[in-house]
Amino acid sequence: MKSFSSLFCCLVLALSAAGCWVPELPDSTVFSCDTAKDCAAEGVVCAPRPGQQRGYCCSPTAEVCNGADENCNGQPDDLAEASCYTGPEGTLDLGNCKAGKAACGANGTVVCAGEVLPAAAESCNGEDDDCDGEADEGFNLQTDMANCGRCGRFCNAVTELCVDGACKSRGEKVCDDDADDDGDGSKDCADSDCDNQTRACNAGDAAKNCICIGRAIGEGNCGDNLDNDADGFTDCVEQECDNKSCGTGCVCSSYVKKETACGDGVDNDGDTRTDCADSDCANLSCGTGCLCQGGKAVETVCFDGVNNDKTEGTDCADSDCHGKECSAAGGCTCTTSGSKLETTCNDTLDNDGNGAIDCVAGNADANCVNGTCGAGCSFVNCVKVETACTDLGDNDGDTRSDCADTDCNGKSCGTNCICSGGVKKENSCTDRADNDGDALIDCADRVDCPAGVACTRNNGNPGTCQNNGSCN
Repeated sequence: MKSFSSLFCCLVLALSAAGCWVPELPDSTVFSCDTAKDCAAEGVVCAPRPGQQRGYCCSPTAEVCNGADENCNGQPDDLAEASCYTGPEGTLDLGNCKAGKAACGANGTVVCAGEVLPAAAESCNGEDDDCDGEADEGFNLQTDMANCGRCGRFCNAVTELCVDGACKSRGEKVCDDDADDDGDGSKDCADSDCDNQTRACNAGDAAKNCICIGRAIGEGNCGDNLDNDADGFTDCVEQECDNKSCGTGCVCSSYVKKETACGDGVDNDGDTRTDCADSDCANLSCGTGCLCQGGKAVETVCFDGVNNDKTEGTDCADSDCHGKECSAAGGCTCTTSGSKLETTCNDTLDNDGNGAIDCVAGNADANCVNGTCGAGCSFVNCVKVETACTDLGDNDGDTRSDCADTDCNGKSCGTNCICSGGVKKENSCTDRADNDGDALIDCADRVDCPAGVACTRNNGNPGTCQNNGSCN
């Protein structure tokens, strides 16, 4: 229960010499305040209220997406900044792709705001839109009428041609009128002026499904299942169709149709295999957090609460996620049993979302009780223990390093060196080396290599340590 402020009590005292009684109020009562001192409770702050001069007493907790201001800064749902990315593996920071920041979305969800994912198709703009390490692939700047010499430079289709990256005037004005318009002895597609220009295949071809290529009529529509140029070959079988679209999610490649849209549930290339079941889709994205691998859709993002590959289950419940990160912030791994495992036990974060944090007293995560507390440090029943005894570091934070730390007693301090009684001890008297770093080698180190133990003579033969520190 909470009581009225001292200000109210003082007002009562001013009116009555007999003193005052301060009534108890429910803990949920909201108190107005100007500073934290007005709240008169440890850890409670005076949080601002938008549009009001006075704040209210508030006990800060971690912010969650619920429309409330848990961290008492006057702003609801302002999550602590955390980097996130939901695109396919290997595309982050490649090309235009970049990470975003965790933010609150609709209905209490957490979204990755500001991230840039791979574009479905590359644009000619000097940038790597699909984040595959190449910019403007698929565009021939030497002959592309819409990108002649550089992206966005258009050649006039009627009066110009794109030749060697430059717009050049054409003589032949019309390429399907069966006339030598410029009188140079060549007409229509036989005239180089018509190279790469579309034309009607016949009198009824208003869509102009043919193209002039190689001084002849070629296929201009590579996805209609028709032999438009009447040469006996159809669509992708035509050389001129190579690398051209054969329909939605389909491209001609090496004289065959190739699936390029791998998450739309459609057999785009007509080979009876759809999406990831088509070998064309190997290692291609099948959607956000999904990658085609081994002939099936594989979950690659295991912490977004979405069944990205539409198989098995969501996140850790999907076997694809076993061994993968189960937290956008890291420090959590999906186990083979489908559960979350806290792997970073020294960051004061509840990485696996089970409500327990590291080895915090009274709220320790079971996975951290005997987990890792950092480089060269392990928890043993939530007590930090030095495990690296050769790195000169105080890994467990007890102000003692390596052999000076009792945790290292009996542990290796290097080659043929063992920690004993808080110091380094020579563990071999036959290797002709100063293993414990005391500038004494083998028998000369009389404490660690006393008389009578085996040693190696200067000539390489076996010997015995003598009282004078020699080996004979």
